[in-house]
Amino acid sequence: MKLYRILLVSICLHTYVSLQAQTLLTPEQAVTTALQKNYDIVLAKSEADIAKINNNKATAGMLPIINVTAGNVFNLNNINQKFTTGQEVKKNWVPVNSFTTGLNMNWTIFDGMRMFAAKDRLAALQSLSEMQLNDQIQNTIAQVLSVYYEIVRQKQLIKALNESLKITEERVFLSNKKLEVGYADKTPLLQAKVDLSSQKINILKQETQLQQSKVQLNQLLGRTANDLFDVIDTIEIKSTLNALPTLDAIHQNNLLIKGANKNIEIAKLQHKEIKAKRMPQINFNTSYNFMQNNSKAGLQLFNRSYGPQLGVQASIPIFNGGMVKKELQVSAVNIAMKQIQVDQIKNSLDAQLQSAYNDFDYATKVLDLNEENVKTAAENVQVTMERFRLSQSTSLEIKQAQSSYEDALYNVVLARYNAKIAEIALQKLNNALPK
Repeated sequence: MKLYRILLVSICLHTYVSLQAQTLLTPEQAVTTALQKNYDIVLAKSEADIAKINNNKATAGMLPIINVTAGNVFNLNNINQKFTTGQEVKKNWVPVNSFTTGLNMNWTIFDGMRMFAAKDRLAALQSLSEMQLNDQIQNTIAQVLSVYYEIVRQKQLIKALNESLKITEERVFLSNKKLEVGYADKTPLLQAKVDLSSQKINILKQETQLQQSKVQLNQLLGRTANDLFDVIDTIEIKSTLNALPTLDAIHQNNLLIKGANKNIEIAKLQHKEIKAKRMPQINFNTSYNFMQNNSKAGLQLFNRSYGPQLGVQASIPIFNGGMVKKELQVSAVNIAMKQIQVDQIKNSLDAQLQSAYNDFDYATKVLDLNEENVKTAAENVQVTMERFRLSQSTSLEIKQAQSSYEDALYNVVLARYNAKIAEIALQKLNNALPK
């Protein structure tokens, strides 16, 4: 009875683990999880939030600054006063209390349009941070899909190795039968067993690589490393060569180009802010103050004053050692550099686009050829195995046929994976990866 319970618990645990291992994670689910939990995306969202918070009139200096001040000072003074009437006042340690309070406002009403340029720059920085967030999302999605389909590729390779393993097991069985009936010596059997052991090692190695890739995907998804999941069985190529993005579309949609152009806009706005330093600045000041002094001796025993105050202050720059001129020169060079960076990015994207096109075209053509080759190699293995059963072919011939079949399966899997990676690269260049 005790043994029965142990077996039942063992079966239940195995079933539970198997069910966990069979939890299917689709590419769409992987992307959705990454958008929610990937740490790089979360940090990029925080940077975008900071830029949004900073984009306001107060940060640009367009709003007045209002302060309330208050103070209460208690002094002990030594007083020695002489008046024209001949009267003298001499007292030590006279308590004096001074109380002041006021409401003050300082508002810059003109600064050479610098505050407006600053506000436009803050808006451009917010827009740039949103582009950078979107670019980070596209980069992360591309990483997630690349690792995901790498897992699918490894899963397909394990499947192909298992198919080849069955052929080797059949070779071992037939070689053993032939040895038993005296149709062959022990050499084919030993070679088949060596091949069987080697294939099992290859499968074990591939399964280990598969688990490592799953750990990498879990990391990208912001999950624990040992989260169990399964992936789909096939890699579907959804694009055709004619449906892939053009160079003009990429120049229009690529986030790196958009971000580089936004940096030019920001640099020009900074140039305006520097130029505004040459203009006069006018501040409007107003306040309402209250002051009261109380003294136990001296000329004034009590003094109170209160009331509003209005004023305008102008500051006109005359000479600052040519610093503004130098800042403008540096700013002009910076704008030119930003334009060069745009051209550099376009040049790099042109090369990436052509490379991705070539990779996709080559992979799809190779895929078609290898799919036909798999059918031929499978038929060749079947015919050679049947001839081996009838002692019409040697162990070496079946091994060669089996090796050709393995190569064909590997090439099909690799070609389909390479085509998918090229497709992902083209979609990323066009800012068109699914979100």
